[in-house]
Amino acid sequence: MSGRKQVQWGVLIGLAVRPLPKARNVNDASLYACNLEIVKNLKAVVVYRDSDTANWRTWSDETPVPTQLALDLYEKEAQ
Repeated sequence: MSGRKQVQWGVLIGLAVRPLPKARNVNDASLYACNLEIVKNLKAVVVYRDSDTANWRTWSDETPVPTQLALDLYEKEAQ
């Protein structure tokens, strides 16, 4: 059994992250993002996280991604 963490891949489209459960690595996620940009004319950014509780981060510079769910939770806490 490997000691490496399982990474979850996805693509950020606007403020929504679309998880990619079949993506095995950044190459798979990048190909999917490129396909969305070419075929559906959508801006897609590759994101990842190490667990279901971790925040999504951009692959290119590891910036935390403010998803719509995170923004909704922040608004509820502020009230």
